[in-house]
Amino acid sequence: MTPLYTQINSVGSSILVAENIDGGYIVPDRRLFIHAVDNVSFTLEGNEVLGIAGESGCGKSTLAKIVYGVIEPPLIVRRGRVLIDVGNRNLIDILSSDRETIRREIMWKTLSYIPQNSMNVLNPMKRIRDHFIETLKFHGIEVSKKDVVNYTREVFNSVGLPIDATNAYPHQLSGGMRQRVVIALALMLKPRVVLADEPTTAVDVVTQLGILSFLKEWQKETKCSMIVISHDMGVHAYMDNRIAIMYAGNIVEYGDAEKVFTDPLHPYTKLLIESLIKKGEKSIKKGILGSPPNLANPPPGCRFHPRCPYAMDICRKEEPLETRIGNNYRVKCWLYSNSRR
Repeated sequence: MTPLYTQINSVGSSILVAENIDGGYIVPDRRLFIHAVDNVSFTLEGNEVLGIAGESGCGKSTLAKIVYGVIEPPLIVRRGRVLIDVGNRNLIDILSSDRETIRREIMWKTLSYIPQNSMNVLNPMKRIRDHFIETLKFHGIEVSKKDVVNYTREVFNSVGLPIDATNAYPHQLSGGMRQRVVIALALMLKPRVVLADEPTTAVDVVTQLGILSFLKEWQKETKCSMIVISHDMGVHAYMDNRIAIMYAGNIVEYGDAEKVFTDPLHPYTKLLIESLIKKGEKSIKKGILGSPPNLANPPPGCRFHPRCPYAMDICRKEEPLETRIGNNYRVKCWLYSNSRR
């Protein structure tokens, strides 16, 4: 398919727009469709960090794959579009573009992806420098093994890696260093948008803080836009300008991060924030009772009602409507619906 171009003015000043994304996984032998992302919409502005939060199994990583255009069976997208500004005030629809267009026009230089468990994406048979050489060559930048240091020095210094790490094999580096290598690869061509899916998974607490501090400083310096996906609300409290709370494939609350953390509306959001350990607090924290529903057969009505302390009869029967509060805030809960019966 050819890429869909549209004037950016038609969707405001957003650098990335996701509209009505509907996708999931087909399980052919059981004739099931696991509805992992259900009618999800959001925008990403220039020089902004948008967080996507929620427990494991709520559809966050599936949404990341769709936004980045990594859509391979059994994952399918049934509806929606993802528009990204590639410059010149034009947008390309990632979901209607062919693989080659995505690779050439979008990946690395416009939209970069730090995948979940990214330490495992490095080829163990190749030196670190070879990963960078291949990426540069793919974008028409010919560089020798000798000269690769000149291209990587700035980004290696930024992420706190010694330049001689380019000569190492992945197994010769610590977990934190491998994570930083993958981040350096993602940022090397200074993309306009960075999509980070659980960027601090599988590293120790000290390394986590170092990675988050670096990403925050990089975003401020380059004024790029960033989508941070994490189940850890502490990560979002530190990183986000705006936040989308996902539950069972839906965005249930969406708005300014400071407002969400100081005055959350959705019961699920409240419980997530209450689980955070606060400085000086000695009380024992409790997790949210129960677990996210099976997305192949979600409960009727509000998908959170089996775990919700405020559930009403209507919650068990009808899916809540999305209620807009102010210009840029919305919540999907019967407690706030103007059409509550």
